[in-house]
Amino acid sequence: MFSAEKQKTCLNSKQSLQDVMKERDQALEDLNSVETAFSDLHRRFEKAKGAVENFKQNEGILKKCVEEHQGKVKRAESKLQALKQQAEEKLEQAHNDLEKIKKSSSTEIAKLEAALKKCEIQIKGLEHSLEQKKKENEELTAICDELISKVG
Repeated sequence: MFSAEKQKTCLNSKQSLQDVMKERDQALEDLNSVETAFSDLHRRFEKAKGAVENFKQNEGILKKCVEEHQGKVKRAESKLQALKQQAEEKLEQAHNDLEKIKKSSSTEIAKLEAALKKCEIQIKGLEHSLEQKKKENEELTAICDELISKVG
């Protein structure tokens, strides 16, 4: 019995040893797998960390560019406002000048029309005078002809 028990214990020990060895081998495989996964994860982490740093640098550069462009836009807008105001002032001045020219032109036209009327009246007066002079000449010619015919 003792020997059967010993054999049974020996078998159990061998089986136990095999189980422990399988567990150890499995643990070693798991450890290798975990180390490989950790190494891969660490490599990806370092790569991602580098990418994040690049992104931060690019973000800083882009922020500076945006600020510069915003400054340029503000300067351009203020220039545009100044030019717009200057154009409006010149347009207003041109409008005022045009109004003055229109007023002076209409005044000049009125003066010229009045002068024309005056000249027309003078012409009519002179024509009337001429007609009267012609009549007087005719009357005088008639009187002279009558006198010449009486004398002669």
